[in-house]
Amino acid sequence: MFQLIDDSFLAGYKPPRFQFRDSKALPEPLRPIWSALGGQKTRLALRLGYETLRNEVLTNDLRAAVLGALASAEWDNGVTLEAKNMAEESLTLVPRQWLAWHVLLTAAIAEKDFEKASVLLDTHAAPDTPAVWDTVLSDTEGHLIRATCAWMTKDWEFTASQLEEAFPNGVETMPAFLQEDWFRLAFYRERPEDAADAAMHLITGHNIEKADVLLQALVRQGWHGQALKLYRTVFDQDPQNELLRRRVVGLYIREGEVLEARRLMEQGALRMAV
Repeated sequence: MFQLIDDSFLAGYKPPRFQFRDSKALPEPLRPIWSALGGQKTRLALRLGYETLRNEVLTNDLRAAVLGALASAEWDNGVTLEAKNMAEESLTLVPRQWLAWHVLLTAAIAEKDFEKASVLLDTHAAPDTPAVWDTVLSDTEGHLIRATCAWMTKDWEFTASQLEEAFPNGVETMPAFLQEDWFRLAFYRERPEDAADAAMHLITGHNIEKADVLLQALVRQGWHGQALKLYRTVFDQDPQNELLRRRVVGLYIREGEVLEARRLMEQGALRMAV
């Protein structure tokens, strides 16, 4: 269940959609285009963008912005080659920006060209002060995109380092879908304590059957000590559950704790006799 790469959140992660925020700070030629894209009115944005390029005298900065917006709209419309060409032209005019770079990065990931995406991430020069028409990629999003590229190229150590950068306060601060990926990652990296840490959070609030499926993955991997500790925690919360009792007894035996196994078996036999 947790060994499948394609089942993971990171395997399907995409950069978040660029936020076209219409505001009074935007130069007038851009405002109707940004308003249309912010409302996801792609066809209207394309018409307005091309009209602006034809009819307006634009500075390099504004032309780069319009080209970047058109690139994003063409990408949304499925016109991939035109989107890439416009993004490249925009970056030629203003290299240090996010908008056009975002289109190229999104395209690389969608096309599963993760090596190209990694190069884009490593070589992109972010602006010191973003233009009013630009939207900065957050540090967390940047680390998640890097983690995605590393995951899909099976660079497990770099995946882990990027998740740790994205969530420096630990696995407990990750959303559940990333805790599952951290759990998977522990298997690929042979890190039983990482797996147990993720499992502890994942079994909280889940029913016994789901928790059992998760913890059996630890057992199959041979991480019996970690599985026993977690099974013991779950069993203490539901001491009448015979499935959990059997699991704990079996793990006590595997770990050589025969007296504890016998004690639990006797308790179970006594309860059944009553």
